[in-house]
Amino acid sequence: MSRRPGLRRGRGDRGTGTVTVLVLLFTFTAGAVVWLARDVDRVVTHRSAAQSVAFQAARAGAQQLDVAVLRSGAAAPVVDAARARVVVQRTAAELLAAFGLAGRVESIEVGPDVVRVDVVVSDPSGAVHGTGVARARGGS
Repeated sequence: MSRRPGLRRGRGDRGTGTVTVLVLLFTFTAGAVVWLARDVDRVVTHRSAAQSVAFQAARAGAQQLDVAVLRSGAAAPVVDAARARVVVQRTAAELLAAFGLAGRVESIEVGPDVVRVDVVVSDPSGAVHGTGVARARGGS
């Protein structure tokens, strides 16, 4: 029996295609996991920053008390709504700039002794919201 020279060519490469496919599959899967982890981390960081900005802005607003009410000897402090709104906007803008975020104050609610602020931070995956509430308290 004579052997033909080209008949056995490529027999040692059995399984190379499968290994290549598995390596590519694992590579793309690992890349997707890393991308997803970075994306989730960014959203969580932006949500935390939005919450922080909203709370600090609400706190600054709640510190704007109506001086006339305080001097009258009222039992409970009253927030000066006009000053509180100005201070909330300014504080939120300064904090967003300090965090390096693009965002805005979505709403400000001022009650007699409470300030509520909603902040929206822009994120490539969508808007991230944060809410902060602060109450004015009297004390000595």
